[in-house]
Amino acid sequence: MRQVLRQVWALFDGVARRPLETYERIAVEPPVAGGFGLVGLLAAAVAVVCGAAGRVGGPGGPGPPAASRLALALVWGTAGVFGVYLAAGTAVWLTARALGSRATRTAVLTAWAASYTPTLVWFAGLVLAHVMARPSGLSDPAALSPAPLVFQAVFLAFSLAVFLWKLLCLYLTLRVVGELDFRRIVIATVVLAPFALGYWALGVHLGWFKVPLL
Repeated sequence: MRQVLRQVWALFDGVARRPLETYERIAVEPPVAGGFGLVGLLAAAVAVVCGAAGRVGGPGGPGPPAASRLALALVWGTAGVFGVYLAAGTAVWLTARALGSRATRTAVLTAWAASYTPTLVWFAGLVLAHVMARPSGLSDPAALSPAPLVFQAVFLAFSLAVFLWKLLCLYLTLRVVGELDFRRIVIATVVLAPFALGYWALGVHLGWFKVPLL
């Protein structure tokens, strides 16, 4: 367990401070346990927050007891996060392979798991935003004041920065681990973009991605 935690921290710290070196190490010797541990950390965070917020248990009537709600959230949160991770990582790997990459699925999946570092940072920022600002105040246009608007602008700028960080991780996955040149990276991005946009649209429709006024 300690070894897994060390790998998780090494990935998180490496992507945050030395992304190029970290992805070069992943290409040579992917820390598989650390990658799965990092994704598992996000899954646990999502499950705890959703369980605490009462987002699990079905509409109408009283929800299940707190312990049952948290257990159900852990199951659904883990399945959802790992399902999306494996689907997206496999899509990146298949696209890279179709364009001539010789990277193994293990290396690409580990590299994609490392890209969950900005996802974790964004999720932490989202939780903090909901703690600092009342969603009802931000969702009611009649109740808006300059302060919430400034807060919203700061959060959207933060979200954009994290999105660009995520794109950097995708680029390093394709360039360093997949060994694709710039032209093929552009092609891979064009191929993957519709899937990413479809996932985002589905998330907005289902309420997974709730950003103030968006």
